[in-house]
Order: sequence, then C-alpha cells, then structure tokens
Amino acid sequence: MGWRISTRSDRSNNTDLMEGPTPRHSLLSGRYKQSFAYLTLRSRMPGIMQQVIMRVTGDVPDLVIKYGEEVRKDVKQIVDAVERLKMELNRDRQFLFFHGAEPDKAEWNAFLSEMPRPKRSFFRACWLHAECYLYRRIFSFFENSRFLHTYDCFDHLKQEDLMISDAAMRALARATRSLPKSYDVFSKLLRINLWGNHFEMQLGAFNFDEDDDQNDINVLVKVADIDRILLVNDTALIWNCLMKNTKTNEDRIVDYICDNGGFEFFTDMLLFEYMVDNKLATQVRVHVKAIPWYISDVTRADVDWTMKYLIEHRDELLSTVGKKWAKLMSSEKIVIAPTSYFWTGPQPYFVMVESDLELYRMLTTSRLAIFKGDLNYRKLMGDYIWDSAEEFITCLRGFRPTNICALRSVKCEVVCGLPEGLGDALLRADHNWMISGNYGVIQYTDSLKCSCALPGQDDPRRDDQGTALVAAQSQRSTLLITPSG
Repeated sequence: MGWRISTRSDRSNNTDLMEGPTPRHSLLSGRYKQSFAYLTLRSRMPGIMQQVIMRVTGDVPDLVIKYGEEVRKDVKQIVDAVERLKMELNRDRQFLFFHGAEPDKAEWNAFLSEMPRPKRSFFRACWLHAECYLYRRIFSFFENSRFLHTYDCFDHLKQEDLMISDAAMRALARATRSLPKSYDVFSKLLRINLWGNHFEMQLGAFNFDEDDDQNDINVLVKVADIDRILLVNDTALIWNCLMKNTKTNEDRIVDYICDNGGFEFFTDMLLFEYMVDNKLATQVRVHVKAIPWYISDVTRADVDWTMKYLIEHRDELLSTVGKKWAKLMSSEKIVIAPTSYFWTGPQPYFVMVESDLELYRMLTTSRLAIFKGDLNYRKLMGDYIWDSAEEFITCLRGFRPTNICALRSVKCEVVCGLPEGLGDALLRADHNWMISGNYGVIQYTDSLKCSCALPGQDDPRRDDQGTALVAAQSQRSTLLITPSG
C-alpha cells in the first residue's frame, strides 16, 4: 500500500493519571479522569473508530463493484490499522510519526518531534493534540491505500443530517428571501446560525401559537433559542465592523472558518447569502477542511454535494435557493478558500503566523474572520483553561490578523470573556453547563490594525449616512444566574 505502520510504541506510566477535573490555568488533558477530555479519549473515540470499521466493511459490496476484488485488501489493511490505533489509545502509547504519502507529513512529524516525551501519549498530551492526532491517523489509513485515498468514512452522516432537515430548510428558506438590511435581521440570522445543530429537532418540538407565522424569521429565531442561553453577545460590534465604509468601492472580504457540514452548513450559507446580498461583504471566503475531520466537519466535497442536492431538490424553493447559491459561487461573491492543512493540524491559532504565514497573510486581507464552532474556539484559546472572566482578546495571545469573531456553543471547559462571577454561578446551577451545548457565545475583538480603532477616524458607531448604529455596550450580555438556577 506504500505506507508503514509501526506496531511498536512506548507505553506511558498509568500512575500519572489524576482523579480530579482539569485544574484552571492548565491545558485540557485526558490525564484528569473527571475531565471531558478523559471521557472522550476513554469512551467516545474508541466508539468512533468502531463506527469507522463498520462503515468501511459495510461498504465492501459497493466498493467491489466500483474498484474490483482487489479493494478487499485495502479494506482489511485499513480495518487492521484502525484496530491497532484503538489498542494504542487504550494503552496510552506514544504517538507515532507519519511515514506515508500524507501531504502534511513533514509538519506533523516536526510537531510530534518537538513535543516533550512525557507529553507525547494520548492521555498525557494536551487533549487538542491527542484528538487531532487520532483523526489525522484515521484518514492516513485511507489516503495511503491503493483505492480508497479519497474515501470519507463520515460523509453519509453529513448527508443524512441534511436530508432529514427538509422541513427546517424549507422554513428557513421561505423566511430569508429578500430580508431587509438591518441590525435586527442580522442578529437573528447569527443566532440561528449559532444554534444550527439543534434547529431541526427544536422545530419539531416547538409549540407554535395560532397567530405564529412559521415562515417568519422572528418566529424561527424563537425556535432556535429554545432552552438556549447566550452568555456573551457582541453582535452589535460585529455589525458595526461590517457596516464600516460600506459606501466605498473597496473590497470587504469576510473569512468564515467553517465547522460542520449537513444542515449547519445550510445555515452558514444563509448567512453568507445575506451578507453579500446586502453588501455587508463584497466576498465571503469559506474555509473548509482539507480531509474528513471530527466526523461532521465540512470539506470541499461536502460543499459540492450540498449544492447538487439542493439544485436537484424536488422542492422548487430549495432548488431555487441552491441555484442562487451556485450563481453566487460562480460569480465569486462566495468562494471556497485555497486548501490549507493548518485547519487540520494540532496547532493553536496563535502560532499561525509562524506555521502558515501564507494563510495568516490571507486573513489580514479581510474585514472580519468568523471562527465557527467548538473546535475552532479551542484552537483560538490554545485548549487552555482560562479564568472564565478573562478578556477574549487576552486569550487570543496575539492572534489578531484581522477583526475576529467567535461563534460557538460551549461544549468543553474552555471559555472566556464572561461577566465576573458568572462562570462560578453557572457551575453551581448546572454542573454540566460547559459540555451541554445549551450555552453559547458570540464574541468579537478588533484587530490592532483596524482603522476604526485609530484616533481621528470616523466614529465606528455611526453608519455611512451618519445615523447612529446600535450601541454596542448595551448589547453585552447582562445575564446573571443565581445558585438556585
């Protein structure tokens, strides 16, 4: 198959594991048995690897039709490799170098070689490093095979997620045609986008009043907000950033670093469409993953499949929406950014300027970079447990290529920028608040190079007609939760 897998790796000392949760001011790690990192590495990741095995073995009849009997050898070698990886994880073995045809092999091996040896195993390493390594190893088994080097063992899950969401897509498509350019509409679209993962389920459970128009954006944002709490809301600052100098002919690019495919990407596209239709952006540059990643992350192949699915949809409105989006892409108002393996690397984003200067320079050409989802947030924070009241800009540790927005539902212990005392109050009220996905943040910080921050410039709180924009400070979350909840 043109690739080697060493079956030898050192086992680390199990006595290093600790019984408590990950302490503050440390990296997330599976070393702490009461952490979400430990739970993921001990239980969730082995289950995911077993699903990979079941998927590829279940596809054997179709693969034989497509590639011939020889493909069975590929499948067997991949299954054996995944089984060995499960064993390495279970025994907390040392990470192995990559020796195949991986395009990012040199970068990964350099990173692994620089890791301190005591931190180079699954449960001792930073959780971000261990988890990214696992997903990178899984795909390396496929990309080094003879026939299955482009096989996405997760694509069916992303496709099914979109196909079962027809009702939600139709409702949102009807509600978002010809929306006016306003802060109120933009803020609603941002919230729908934030909670996109839950929307289909919530739509089915929502109790509509008799006078509720199910095709009204105001009603649908109430659906999105069911049992969800926004802890920080910097939407006004984002709006002000996008509204700056909209009457000039200069390019206003928005970089959007995606999270999931499926229905969530549909809500992403609604947001992109709104921004370019209303000239909040002259172009949205969409960053997707170079390889199948974290089960549901969107790839270029997923984007192509989504466009085809919508264009060919039997529902006339969804087909029309798909055709419009295809036109926006062909006219380059929405573009897929050049492939970068940095997004599927283990590094936090504050090292981007050293690790991928070309990507960093690309981001400096945009008006705003929106980082979507929990994994992007963890990489912005370096998988470090800050005090929850620490300022967002501080936690970025100098990563400021442009104005930055983080759009994220909280699914692990890394969070910052909350009002003083709120994190502790939340913990007393809901012990699992950090991993429930029921709490979210919309956070923003200006870049140092942003002209709106310089003295003598136009007031960034005013639009091009001199009309006062939304007062940003009044939009900051003032949510307080008592110990009793």
